[in-house]
Formats: sequence, structure tokens, C-alpha cells
Amino acid sequence: MTDSPLERIKRLFWRSFFRLVVLTAALAEWACVAWMAVVAFGMSLPWYAHLVGPLTLHAINRRILVVRPSLASRRNPWIRAYVGVVFTSLFGLLALLINGALWGAVAAAFGAAAAMGASVDAADVLGPAAITGTAMLALVSAFLGWGYGPGQRRVHVLRLDVPVRGLPAAFDGMRIAQLSDIHLGGYMSEDLLASHVELTNTLGADLICITGDITDGLDHAPRTFPVLDGLRAPLGVMAILGNHDFYTGADDVTSALRRLTSIRVLRDETVLLERDGSILHLHGVDDAGLDWTRGVREHYALPPLVAQVPDGTPSILLSHRPDLFAQAASFGISLVLSGHTHGGQLALPWPSARPSSLAAFISDFPRGTYQIGDSTLHVNLGLGVTGQPVRVFSPREITLITLRIPE
Repeated sequence: MTDSPLERIKRLFWRSFFRLVVLTAALAEWACVAWMAVVAFGMSLPWYAHLVGPLTLHAINRRILVVRPSLASRRNPWIRAYVGVVFTSLFGLLALLINGALWGAVAAAFGAAAAMGASVDAADVLGPAAITGTAMLALVSAFLGWGYGPGQRRVHVLRLDVPVRGLPAAFDGMRIAQLSDIHLGGYMSEDLLASHVELTNTLGADLICITGDITDGLDHAPRTFPVLDGLRAPLGVMAILGNHDFYTGADDVTSALRRLTSIRVLRDETVLLERDGSILHLHGVDDAGLDWTRGVREHYALPPLVAQVPDGTPSILLSHRPDLFAQAASFGISLVLSGHTHGGQLALPWPSARPSSLAAFISDFPRGTYQIGDSTLHVNLGLGVTGQPVRVFSPREITLITLRIPE
């Protein structure tokens, strides 16, 4: 099938995304610096500063973010702080653009009124625009500062009751703890991981499922994997691989998990969960992505896996990306557990049921719980972080799901 022009544009955009971010970041940094210098502090900058400044920042950013990304993100605290400023400036630029658009509309209205004889002057908006622009920059900085600190340390245990049609009585009340996007290495220290493992174990789940992106690299595996192996549940710990696990090397990650832990890794396969003589089918599929953001809507492994399940029998699917939910629902899968999106890591506080976030750009199912017929999807917000150790209105999440026979 030939891709549509829109799909080709999307693919090109996501492939070029990081290069575009590095370029835009330099412009954003300079915009914020120039705004504060000229508008907030009344300084005067020569015209060439607006050319030299962004070019210099772009060269610095390429050196830090592209040439030596591991040093920038993991080792040097000063560079990590600088990268945080770069990231914050992107949202500062967005705030300035919104501020400019709003006051531009007001100025246009004033100009139209003046043309009709009203005693107003479009220049009257410059003072208020300067005040609101500076205030918006301060607000963005405050929110991101909180997100790098207390915001990214918060862990939320989300408890869900999921009705499952045809659920055997033996599985009524069964509890599943879902972890996702742990991202071992980088920003997930052994001590932090140990605290998450301890919290998960206190929930008393019957089964623990890890829905992908377990690790970023394997250099730390001899230290971190045994800590992860501290997870305990009567029916075991099941895991699938996400896109970051595939970047690391799917077979290498699988081998290391099987060697260093008792976690069962499902690679396009089904395991039968047995309880008091009853059976529940649990499927796990490998990550299949169109690119680093988007998943496939129809997964190649799902039809043969579903064919193993007798008609009318409930089943559970672990899929790192949630995009295949409609396909899973069409096959009658009762519950799909996914992650990948991190809930955007940055979100607005509204609407309260499902806050708007950056994840909306990468999936139709950005966060939370969805329903199609008798099928339920839950998209976990993730336990780790990627890109930047920042979370705003998207806390780290452990989900405790209780299966119920519908009333």
C-alpha cells in the first residue's frame, strides 16, 4: 500500500524531529534572553546580536545534545541543568508567541476602532503586552521548575475496577499491577527503582505486568535487573518489550532478563494463567512502530494469538503502544494494557478526566482508560522518564487493576 502524502509528511517530520528541536531550541533560548534583556530590564541590543546569539546557541546545543548526549543527560550536573534551561525555553517561546498573538489581536481591534474615529491608539497595548509576556515566562519557568523537582518525583497508584464479560468466577477480584516505561539507566537509579518495587509489592497484586520500555542500555543490567527481580506476585511477573528495548537490542534485553531475573518475557506469545482450575489467556506482543512515536493499528501477531482462544473466552493483551486497541477490540480481547506515551510527561490540569498533554500528538489514546464495546484499554503514565526528568500533571504511575464479573 502506498503511503498518502500526509503520511509521508508525518514520517519525515518525526524522522527530523530532534534536528528541528535542536534548531528551535536555539531560537527559543535567544527569544527568552532577548525578551528579558530588552523588555524586562530595558537593555539595548545591537542588531547583529540577534544573528550571532541564536547561531552561537545552536552550535552549543549541537555539541551538547547531538555530539555528546550521554554526557549532557546523565553525567555532568551543570550540563544537565543547562539542558533543563534549553527545554524550558521551548515552552517560554510558545508562551511569548501566544502572548504576541493575543495582544496583536487587541492592537488590530484598537487600530480598527481608531480608523472609525475612536480615541484609542494601538501603541497603548505595548506596556500591558510587556507585563503579561514577562509574567507568562515566569509562570512557565515556575511550572517547569516544579516539574523537574517535586513533579517528577510523585508516584500515583491508580486503582481501576474493570468488568470482564465471561470472566471465570475464579478470576473475579483478581488484581493486576501494571508497570510501564521504567527506563532503567539514565534517570532511574537503583535506590529509586527499589522504592518502586517495594511500593508495588505492598499492593498485593496477583499478577504483575510490565508493558515495555524496561531499559535504556544494558551496561547497568547486572545492578538494576536483580533489583527489578524483587517484584513478587503469586501468578508471576510478565513483561513485553517496548521501542527502547528494541533500540537496545530486543534479543539482548530478553536474554539478560531471562538470565538475571525470573521475569517471563512474552515475545508474540500467549501464556495461560491458571487459578482454581480456570484458565485466562494473557497475550504479549513485541513493539511494532511506524516510527519512534506512533504504533501500528493492526499488529501482525495478534490474529494467530487470538486464534488460540476459544470463542467467548476473555483474554488480556499486553501491547507497549496503544494504537492497536480497535483491532484488539474487534477480536474480543477483554483488556489491553499499554504505555509508551508517558502521558506526555507535561500536561495541562484540564480537563480533569483526561488532561490535555503532548501525548495527544503521538496517539489517539494518549493516557488513561478507554472503552470500545466490552473491551477496555488502559494507557499507563509510566514509571520512568525519557528525554528530560520532568513531569507536570503527569505523575509516575503504578496501576492496580481489579477484574470483576459484570453485574
